[in-house]
Amino acid sequence: MIKKLITVALIAIFFQCINAQNVRLGIFANPSLSWLKSDISRIAGDGNHIGINAGLTIEKQFTQHYAFSTGLSIHTMGGALNYKEGKTLRTGEGDIVLIANEGEVDYNLQYLHIPLGLKLRTTEIGYSTYFVQLGLDPMINVKSTANVKSKSLSKASVGKEINLLYLAYHVSAGLEYKIVGNTAAVIGISYMNGFTDITDNYTTTTERTTMNCFEISLGIMF
Repeated sequence: MIKKLITVALIAIFFQCINAQNVRLGIFANPSLSWLKSDISRIAGDGNHIGINAGLTIEKQFTQHYAFSTGLSIHTMGGALNYKEGKTLRTGEGDIVLIANEGEVDYNLQYLHIPLGLKLRTTEIGYSTYFVQLGLDPMINVKSTANVKSKSLSKASVGKEINLLYLAYHVSAGLEYKIVGNTAAVIGISYMNGFTDITDNYTTTTERTTMNCFEISLGIMF
């Protein structure tokens, strides 16, 4: 119920932005490379995840050089963690899976992503406009699965292991290449790093696992 209420509220805010003046809309499909990192030595990052962040973007222009940016997308991310002292994994079916020492769990996570950013743009140079963007990334977990090779476990639901909300920040840069009128192709790179804990620490309060992610930005603005 909480997940539905938060989702509805964020979508409502998104559509309010669409109705504002001096707004540009866009679509994007950004391939990404993500990985997990823990702040304690007995849990180590042990693999990357290739995913995609696809959806809509919206920009509210303040001046020629400054804009507020937001959007709505589905972002698939993840990574593998090696539990050097073992782990008790809870599945959505109510099962308890005991992971042995040095056991690896490969997490596949899907989020509803609504970024909030400030975009700085240059004047048009030829057909190109260069930009940098800084912002926050509030996300809602909508699907969580895991693979455990040592237990022959594949795509097991592990929503109980993952926190509902996640907050990160991003830094991105790139260019817009004018095609015709206000329509422009967008290409760039982006780096995202987490503030809050990905995992639900039901057995300890000292561990924090965050997500890092690189994206190649590919889209069209109208």
